[in-house]
Amino acid sequence: MKRVLGVTVVLSVVLMGTLMAQAPMTKTTIMSPADYSTVMKEVGPTNGALGKAIQSGSAADAAKASARLETLFADVHAYWVGKKVEDASTFSASALAAAQAISKAVAANDMTAAAEARTKLAATCMGCHTAHREKTDAGFVMK
Repeated sequence: MKRVLGVTVVLSVVLMGTLMAQAPMTKTTIMSPADYSTVMKEVGPTNGALGKAIQSGSAADAAKASARLETLFADVHAYWVGKKVEDASTFSASALAAAQAISKAVAANDMTAAAEARTKLAATCMGCHTAHREKTDAGFVMK
């Protein structure tokens, strides 16, 4: 009985350690407006590649692009949460959810659903850009 209890305790500790090691990171690698700009400049071409992949039916290319968008929007979301900007946090959470929906649809080889989720992603991006981006002579800056 003591041996069973001891093994149970050991396994519980190992399981907890494993679960804690797999906990999602909420930190962002975006530390400055320049970092943020770099991420945003990657979103556009990645989204364009995703659109071409969805249209051509290339699940492998679409999966690669949607996975990258998930990573980028997770980072953007952590950035806005850290800045405590509520509407931008909501926009970025919606963008992340749309990227995840695209990935799920692509994994199911449902390019119609992927295209619909991509349309939702574009609308979310536009909403955030309207609220938080301003065009200047030097380019775009965050408001």
